This record gives sequence, C-alpha cells and structure tokens, in this order.
Amino acid sequence: MALVVPNIGEAIALEYLVNRTTTYANRENLVLRLYTNDYTCVEASTAASFTEASGNGYSAITLTGNSWNAATAGDPTYVDYAQQTFTFTGALGNVYGYYLTRSTGTELVYAERFSDGPYNVQNNGDQIKITPRIEAS
Repeated sequence: MALVVPNIGEAIALEYLVNRTTTYANRENLVLRLYTNDYTCVEASTAASFTEASGNGYSAITLTGNSWNAATAGDPTYVDYAQQTFTFTGALGNVYGYYLTRSTGTELVYAERFSDGPYNVQNNGDQIKITPRIEAS
C-alpha cells in the first residue's frame, strides 16, 4: 500500500518545518541565505554545498516562525512568507540563488537557483527580492 499524506497532514508538516506552531519541541527559525557559487541543488546537497554571500551589506535574514502565513491545504499545500529584500552597499558579484537552513546553519531545508539569474550585484543600492514559499504535494 502506498503512503498517503493528506493535505492537512502536509499543512501540519509545513507549519512545523517553518516554526509557525508552538506545539512541537526542537523548533528552529529558518534563515534565508544567498549563494555565490555556480551550483544547482540536488537531493544530496547540504548547506556546505553552497558558498554563502559575504560583504558589501549582505546579511542573512532570519524568518521568524510566527511571521509565516498559515499553511494553505490543497494541491499543492503551501506555506509562504512576506517578500524579503537584500540591499547591498557595493559590488558582490554573481548571486546564483538562495537557500534556507535551520537557525543552527547546518541543516539545509531547501534551495532554489534563480531561473533568470545569476544576478550580478555591482552597485551600492542594488537589491535582490525573494518571497519564500514551500510547497508539498
């Protein structure tokens, strides 16, 4: 028999993953990070697979659990967060995508390579905007 996770089960799992609910132990906020190495995430990727951006105003963004929107059960079930903006103070070079880790920084949750990137950060005031969304289907 095949395992079936119903939509509500997916919603519960996503809310736990993003630390939106206080029901579970060992909860951690997620941290949104940009990466600068020319890399495409695969199933075996880890946080160490990515070279995190550094310098020129870059700072990772902590996504607090209770600021995620409530999971929407459906096909797909998803949870999302308000758009986040990285603003730079100078040249950083190519940014290929972003990834999320748990707040300890060692566990990769997910990653996405920019489909229209890389973005070449060159100037004071350049920005990269990301709206985090996690889906389960």
